[in-house]
Amino acid sequence: MTASSECDMGKDKIRHLIFMGRRWRYKPSKDMKPHGFRFTTLSAGVVIAGKNYPSAQDKTRAIGWNAEWDQIRCGETTSRPRWPTGSVGEAYDRALRLRAATRVTKGQRQTKDQESRDDWLRAWKWLEPVFGDVDPATIETEHFLRLEPVSGLAKGLIPKIEAAVSATERHRVIKVWRALWVRMEAMGYTHGKKDPSLAIANSTAPPRQAVWTEGEVVRLCKRAWRMGYKGLAACMATAWDSQLSPIDLRSLTTGQRSDDLQGAIFALARAKTNRAAAGSLGKRATYLLDAYIASLPFELMPNAPIFRTRGSATTAKGGKPQQPAPYTKNKLGFDFRVVRTAEFGLLETRQLADMRRSGTVEATAGGASAQAISTKMANTLATSTRLQQTYNPVNVVTVRDVDSHRREGRAKLRKNKPGRKV
Repeated sequence: MTASSECDMGKDKIRHLIFMGRRWRYKPSKDMKPHGFRFTTLSAGVVIAGKNYPSAQDKTRAIGWNAEWDQIRCGETTSRPRWPTGSVGEAYDRALRLRAATRVTKGQRQTKDQESRDDWLRAWKWLEPVFGDVDPATIETEHFLRLEPVSGLAKGLIPKIEAAVSATERHRVIKVWRALWVRMEAMGYTHGKKDPSLAIANSTAPPRQAVWTEGEVVRLCKRAWRMGYKGLAACMATAWDSQLSPIDLRSLTTGQRSDDLQGAIFALARAKTNRAAAGSLGKRATYLLDAYIASLPFELMPNAPIFRTRGSATTAKGGKPQQPAPYTKNKLGFDFRVVRTAEFGLLETRQLADMRRSGTVEATAGGASAQAISTKMANTLATSTRLQQTYNPVNVVTVRDVDSHRREGRAKLRKNKPGRKV
């Protein structure tokens, strides 16, 4: 077939047919996905006079899918199954519904931030193209490790993930796969077959070791304040004292705050685990927080996020001034990198989230127990057993005890400076 005959169907734009990443792809809308339509990669198309057009086959498939959707939209036909019966995709959808039902029975609600960090949804982006429409009983270990014999390019799931992202991402995906296989086995999808991924060691990547010192954080806060990033300065001071993660910091409100003799305390439920936490601040961080709130050009409502961007005034060329807006994940990271680079240079790579680890280093050096630190951070640092969660609830006394241990550890760390190199 000639190039001209490939495009005999006309050059009109077809709904949901796009050219992306050097390939033609069918991209259904969000309303179509619950009815079984999926993002599908097609051919590279045909180049005519320097311009790329979809092939006749791609056009036919896209037009057929659009016609099927029009019939569903108009009520002429019912939705088609999203996945083949007995496939991994069908089992995955059932597992997600069961997870959602479990949260409902426990009275929990998954927020937008929690959904964006759900390992199951993140891992499925890798698992779906490889195993979505496959019968679990036909999956072999080689599907995870296979390489192309001639070029050596990654064809299996694991080499693809490590080449595109990292070993940490590979570990997360395989961990979710194994959890999914357990559910598929319980629902009768595997027909007694063992998980083929168990023949592969899913070793974890080395954890991050970066920490900040108190002096470095003070320098960052001062630099941010002088540069006009007052919200970021208060956010960093709060992160240092409270050991809260960035996602929890961004959602703090004045309505969650109370005060004792030592400073402010925020009562919240952690976004990742939904466990109750108490974010305690010292006097210096509380003073900085109060100064920042007083500097805002408006009054904060009790349920409004505290930490905000610096905004912008009208420039010499005009334009609309921008009021300080609540920090988003990307904007908080961007502003932090700007201040970090200004203070420590381009080679510095430590992150805002590393302050959470730094507090643990201080508290451990000061003699705090692992269980006390776990209570302070509202995680399972010690062990995540039902009894410890029942008999060791979050309380301000334990949280303040960790703060005192941190001060003792900070003093020891100051004295333990390296000697002069000869």
